[in-house]
Amino acid sequence: MNYRYCLVLAFLAILLVPVTPITLAQEIPRSEIVWVGEVTGAVAPAGWNPMLPDTSWGVFLMYCSLFLYSSRDDVWIPYLAESFRWIDEYTFEVKIRPEARWWDGTPVTADDVKYTFDLAKRYTLPWSGYWDYFDRVEVVDAKTVRFVLKKINYYQLLSALHTVLILPKHRFEKLEAELGPKITEFKDDDPEKIIGCGPYRLLTWATDHWIYVRVDDWWGKDIFGLPRPKYVGRREYKDNTASALAYERGEHDVSTDFYPAIWEFWTVKKLARRTYFAHPPYFLPGDVILLYITYTKYPLNVTVVRRAIAHAIPYNDLVSKAYFNYSVRASPSMIIHIYPAYAKWIDKDLLEKYGYDYDLEKAKKILDEAGIIDRDGDGVREMPDGTKLGPYTIQVPYGWTDWMMMCEMIAENLRKIGIDVRTEFPDFSVWWDRIIRGTFDLVICWSAGPGFDHPWNVFRVVMDYRLTGPVGEAYPSGDWERYRNPEVAELLDAIAAETDPEKLAKMYSRLQEIALKDLPAIPLFYGAVWYEFSEEYWVGWPKEEDPRWFGAGGMWTVNSIPVYFFIAPKGETPTVPAWIKELQFPTSKLFEELAKVLKPPAPPVAPAIEERLSTLEKDVETIKGRLSTIESELTSLSRE
Repeated sequence: MNYRYCLVLAFLAILLVPVTPITLAQEIPRSEIVWVGEVTGAVAPAGWNPMLPDTSWGVFLMYCSLFLYSSRDDVWIPYLAESFRWIDEYTFEVKIRPEARWWDGTPVTADDVKYTFDLAKRYTLPWSGYWDYFDRVEVVDAKTVRFVLKKINYYQLLSALHTVLILPKHRFEKLEAELGPKITEFKDDDPEKIIGCGPYRLLTWATDHWIYVRVDDWWGKDIFGLPRPKYVGRREYKDNTASALAYERGEHDVSTDFYPAIWEFWTVKKLARRTYFAHPPYFLPGDVILLYITYTKYPLNVTVVRRAIAHAIPYNDLVSKAYFNYSVRASPSMIIHIYPAYAKWIDKDLLEKYGYDYDLEKAKKILDEAGIIDRDGDGVREMPDGTKLGPYTIQVPYGWTDWMMMCEMIAENLRKIGIDVRTEFPDFSVWWDRIIRGTFDLVICWSAGPGFDHPWNVFRVVMDYRLTGPVGEAYPSGDWERYRNPEVAELLDAIAAETDPEKLAKMYSRLQEIALKDLPAIPLFYGAVWYEFSEEYWVGWPKEEDPRWFGAGGMWTVNSIPVYFFIAPKGETPTVPAWIKELQFPTSKLFEELAKVLKPPAPPVAPAIEERLSTLEKDVETIKGRLSTIESELTSLSRE
């Protein structure tokens, strides 16, 4: 081939190479983009299909939920929804905003809501668990949808309102026809083909970062305005150290990672960095974090072994040494004890009877008395039938340095009592896949935290067998250790339909008794709602002295959307849009409205009694007239 022709082809090839994400990120003015950072192992993004078990961060910027919820304040904001009402105790109606539309101009309708929820009946999706309680989702008209319960569970109904992202039926039904069950594996990573209804769309992506761009003709701008950043970028990091260094350099504006001695950023280095609190514990308390121990592998499923493990965990050291006192030890009851509203449900007598503390000698004694001893002198105990206690692995994702240190501490202590446990730190995607498929020995993982449904929510995530399926299949909603107890499910259903405090106390006591005796998982500490921000480029972030709005789940979920409407580039004055306060209503309003439809009607009045009452009313009026006449005559006489 002619040499000059080759040069021309090479030159044209250079011209035709598209702008890479790195180049685009460098070209965007820093005052127009907010960068969000997080440690996930810097693996390829999972995808932007909300049906995936794990999605790439920011999917909630493109799709909307019906409502937004703040567990910090226990308040709601209608988002896609305009209003709600109870039809009866089983039926909840939602009106969708008339302005709501998809990016292609198609209206968001009740059919979209129904289709989204019905998908979770046909396939195993993150929101499939709601169908344990839903009977149907029905369309009343184009903008009205009803949720009809088959079993009363108001907690699950409310949860669905702010967690499920509504999908466009006109796009996904075509994908479903094409892909069938494979639609649950569809990554949806072509930005040009995604049709959302949120204020941002995916612009471009690479392995370790991606960028969303604001939709300036967004349907919600006349109601909510437009979010302030034109772009929102996402950066992925291999580990906490890399994330902390990038945070220090100002490469991201808000993070959801663990940084050792976080206070040194502003007290020692004098940087414009902060956490929600400027003082200990620095972070808001979130989920109850537990050690999950599989029930599918003998002898880890033996209760006495699990109780020995519970006594071998150095709870206070986990918090002080690995967690920098960002939290406190969790109550073995599984109920968050630091809030009086929740602590009232803790049964102290049960804690006294079945509770556990760090005590290696007691752990050894428990095993000795059960005949679980080291028979061959290799340091590893055997069951009476000769089965060794190990080797096992305890896992958390690589890069989560605080949890990695906790794993090392727990594994070391378990080896001291004769249980052979080693640590393993896979990539996040591998770790998460093992959790949702139930193919692990021991893992540290979250459950649930404060909110309108606590402590019910923690017991459900940890102990409700209906959230999982056979080992090896992906059922991501909870009960990861595969604990099986039908009584738990019955109690959970009864609690979610009950309002009598005395009855609730008895049922919560029974759940605590089961949890403390069977040890399906061992509460370790209350996970911090990781949230550290930088005011180097953007200001107005929510904090203790200026709380603004802080959604359930922090910066991870759709509930964080209002934050993007009140932050501002440094140099400007950040203001909170009026709608954030004006549209808020407390959870109590939902139940007050429910009480109105539950109020029994007045008993009917018998016809004879009704006729007699009418006669009496007429007699009373006649007497009043006569009294008035007498009063007039007496007045006349007094004048004479």
